[in-house]
Amino acid sequence: MRISLFLLVYFLFLGTSSGQGVRFYAKSDASKILQNSYVTVEFLLENGEGRSFKAPNFDGFTIISGPSRSSSFSSVNGAISKSMSFGYTLRPGKSGKLVIDRAQIISGNQRLYSDPIIIEVVQGSEKEISEQEEIFVQATLSDSLAYVGQQIILDYKLYTKLDVRSVNFLSEDDFEGFYHQALQSDRSSLKREIINGSEYYTKSIKKIALFPQQTGTYSIDPVDINLGIASKNSNRGFFFSSQLIPRRVTVDGMTVIVQNSPQDPDIYDSGAVGHYIMTANTAKRSLTTDDAIIVNMQITGNGDSKTVYAPRWNLPPGLEMYDPNTIEDQVFPNNNQITHRKTFEYLIVAKKPGKYSIKPEFSYFSPDSNRYISITRTLPTITVLQGSNEARTIGPSNEDRLEDIFNTTKLRKRKEKPYGSFLHWMFISFLILAGFSIIAYDIYLNKTGKRDPEVIRKNKALKIARERLSKANQFKSDENKKAFYEEIIYVLKKYISDKYDIPALHLNKSEIINDLSLRTIDTSLLNRLKELFNNAEIALYAPVSNLNPDSVYEETLDLISSLES
Repeated sequence: MRISLFLLVYFLFLGTSSGQGVRFYAKSDASKILQNSYVTVEFLLENGEGRSFKAPNFDGFTIISGPSRSSSFSSVNGAISKSMSFGYTLRPGKSGKLVIDRAQIISGNQRLYSDPIIIEVVQGSEKEISEQEEIFVQATLSDSLAYVGQQIILDYKLYTKLDVRSVNFLSEDDFEGFYHQALQSDRSSLKREIINGSEYYTKSIKKIALFPQQTGTYSIDPVDINLGIASKNSNRGFFFSSQLIPRRVTVDGMTVIVQNSPQDPDIYDSGAVGHYIMTANTAKRSLTTDDAIIVNMQITGNGDSKTVYAPRWNLPPGLEMYDPNTIEDQVFPNNNQITHRKTFEYLIVAKKPGKYSIKPEFSYFSPDSNRYISITRTLPTITVLQGSNEARTIGPSNEDRLEDIFNTTKLRKRKEKPYGSFLHWMFISFLILAGFSIIAYDIYLNKTGKRDPEVIRKNKALKIARERLSKANQFKSDENKKAFYEEIIYVLKKYISDKYDIPALHLNKSEIINDLSLRTIDTSLLNRLKELFNNAEIALYAPVSNLNPDSVYEETLDLISSLES
């Protein structure tokens, strides 16, 4: 029975993983750097097994470190993905636009190549920057002139030369005149940008999707943000929590002008504003006038789902369309924007026989090109035959006599099928008896104490913990301490967020501990969690730390196991 289950899971795994596409590409942490700075380049292979990796020559650069190789594996809702990467840290040897040529790798029986990357190297500014210029937050809008139904993105972006460990929004607009939704947190690493000849670390700290609901001029209020800066005090002890220096910054407000999309009498308007794709299909290719033609139109886009409705479109003479129905309406948020998908069902009736060509059409207004775009799909020709609504008359001349097929009739006794037979019911009874026996034996083990509940609980908790910590363990094996401690902090916050339903990823450790202290959690566990947060942050940001990653990993594993109980 276990062998059968294992084989079933194995073939399901093969079927799932085989549907993923292999991709090989290159990325860098900056596209523009200072001449005395560096750039980190990664070559990634997704959903494939790679061999014979060959890096480019890196002309114009000096290799500081690399190649550092890493791999990952994940399974989310049955979708299996895996990747492997080769990383390099490079220092430019001259200014100008330098090209990192393509790398190559063999996956399966294919030789894959990455695209070249252009890195611009510039001279740095000798001007001293002020204390206010070393850290600031800018808010940007994807569009300041928007249309009703359009999605615009409000992005709060941090620029810093300091070690920022916490971000706390002290105020927030109520976004009057907009439907708004916060986007998923961006887990990507810090990027680097050159501003006025000075290098900053940058990261999007908050993104909000805004959907204008009516026309007018709207103001987005200024926002106060409290940033926690790591203290430069080198005298702090190993067992003391790191002190954060608060720095309050104010982000200027903005103005958004909202207007209606222009009217076009030649367009069947759908109310959609943004960017969309459309598909259409019908199941039947041949039918009678008694039947209905069902056409399903599916649209996917990034506008406001609430303003999009099923459009009408022209039909050939002889066809009549009824009011369409919406049979699907789903929204998919991610860390860049919100997309939605709708499916409309059209019921079309043919009044007379014939061959018909149906061309569903969907039009939407594109703010980028400031015009309407129409998408037309031509369906296969549909043949409509005369139905029973017009009776046929059959005269004597049309009657034919059917001759006998066989002169004699032979009857044979059919073989008894297994279904419903004595053997069939005997087999079913055996399966039911076996099931009850397994359940009874399991109850017996628990009652007699032969199965230790503590061991069961620990095994289950350890399994959950190991699944969450697999990526951190990989970083530990690769001796990538920075990534290891970042992953430890993320795993703890993600685990707390999932288990206790609090937004731990958006809170600092003090707020997390305060929230957990209101719940029925043992104080010793909270103290261990607090100490683990402190130690991970010290090891992550302190220039020198003698903290053992193995100890941190085991402590995290044991703490999650204890919280699972």
